[in-house]
Amino acid sequence: SAFVGSYRWRVLVGAMMQQQSQGDDSSDVGGITWAVCCAVFKIASLVLVGVKLEHQGVLDGGKRKAMSGLAMEVCLPCLLFSSVLPEAEVKLLQEGWQLLLWPFVYSVVGALIGFASCVAVGASSQHWGSAAACTAFPNVNGFPVSIIKALGPTLPRSPAGFSAMTFLAIIQLTDGMVKYTVGPLVFKRDLQAVKRAKERRGETHDGELPLGASLRSIESGRVTPLLQQSAENLDGAVHRTTSPTGSAALHGDGRPLDRFGSFSSQRGEVTEFGLTPRQYKSVQPEWSRLDSGKLLFSGEHIDMDDHPHHKHLLDSLEETEALGVKDTVHQAAQMLATMTQTSRDFIREFFPPQVSAVLLALAIGLGPPWLKALLYDDALAEEGKQPWLGWVYGTAKELGGGFVPLQMISLGGRMLNIVGESGPLAAKGAAGPRGRGRLLRISATVGVARMILTPIVLYIIAVFADQVWLHGERPLAFWGPALIIAAMPTANNMSTMADLIGSGRSISATTTALQLVASPVVLAATLTALLAGAKYSLASESG
Repeated sequence: SAFVGSYRWRVLVGAMMQQQSQGDDSSDVGGITWAVCCAVFKIASLVLVGVKLEHQGVLDGGKRKAMSGLAMEVCLPCLLFSSVLPEAEVKLLQEGWQLLLWPFVYSVVGALIGFASCVAVGASSQHWGSAAACTAFPNVNGFPVSIIKALGPTLPRSPAGFSAMTFLAIIQLTDGMVKYTVGPLVFKRDLQAVKRAKERRGETHDGELPLGASLRSIESGRVTPLLQQSAENLDGAVHRTTSPTGSAALHGDGRPLDRFGSFSSQRGEVTEFGLTPRQYKSVQPEWSRLDSGKLLFSGEHIDMDDHPHHKHLLDSLEETEALGVKDTVHQAAQMLATMTQTSRDFIREFFPPQVSAVLLALAIGLGPPWLKALLYDDALAEEGKQPWLGWVYGTAKELGGGFVPLQMISLGGRMLNIVGESGPLAAKGAAGPRGRGRLLRISATVGVARMILTPIVLYIIAVFADQVWLHGERPLAFWGPALIIAAMPTANNMSTMADLIGSGRSISATTTALQLVASPVVLAATLTALLAGAKYSLASESG
């Protein structure tokens, strides 16, 4: 009987411990849910501040651009620099280098899911490229940084002392490389589909474009005769001139040519859905990747108008020709200037200030120990002291703290325009029979693919990689940023890219608007599920 009593006691204790463990798990899930909701509430509150200021007339396009430029060019680089520098060491790369591959994974998976989703709902093949591009590339700066900052201790440091913000910075290093090489090609796929469809029908004129495929244009009345004459005299050479929407190129026959080499339509900028430039441009960020470096690395005057005009190569060439320089020298100068501009564009798009800041922090941290000690020293920090150049690190940290409020307030001001009569969701314009309904259906499909289906598939891939490749050795600080990016809405600069390419402006603008409106509810659910799954199925906090 003593044995039976002892056995029953052990069973009872075991049952109580199992029940307590289940209770702890439930409590942890509840804690993650509450932390995610609080993070979403914080961001939504800042966005509402921007909405109020825009409604009262305190904010406008120029002021939003100034705020966004300050946030992206100064505050975000300082935030990433001050986060990465204290943790920059060889062990960081040993533990997190795999995240450099994550942009390749989510872009390929997202593109395939976007393509499959459009096929499933019966969308025309001439929209597959736009849908794939908008599903492939999520927001990696504004929302992820704000969410990780708001989550705070919910994403603890790894056992080696590395933070989630530092792992996020590693992902950002290769995101732009993928986005600005693959993205234009995917968008241009729709233009090629349009051309093939016209060839099959035997059409040689510029007829009406299919659903969602609108071409960037410069109205002929707005191109000055001097520019047209100069372009015709250059015998096929590519130049740029100024349009109401920014700079664009002219081919030798006077036709507009965008920076990616696509010819433009001469019929105006209103898309087949009836969206006006003001509608589809309301989604585009005021300070995009194409503006990178203008504020931080340049001392030139910056025009904060909504549609700044740019002096371009053609002006200097006309001055050179007036001096009687030979044609060969003229063409060589043109080629050199074009190559220089292309190189600048490459550096600006692939190495913007936030990426340069991370690379600088890594270079200092991986360099001679004395170099890092000039800026940051753990021992002195614990004593409340700082090294000789500690004020540089301290200034960067203070400026980094301004990123989230500046960026989210600027977004709030833009949101008022996105959801208003000047946004892509407004029922206005000659969209054709059931045009608006078709646009919303395609855009909603892309939104579901981007914010729901893609995160699910990426989580499954993460579980597989964790078991087969990483052997369950990565902490929550590693997996958290990767899965947070997986759940993000489409990057706003995809709408800018669509505008430059001249394809998918309606779809990219409308799906981005829908995702932004639905983000508070959708992100609260998806981030809770992903982070809870990461904590119990992926993360390992053992040293």
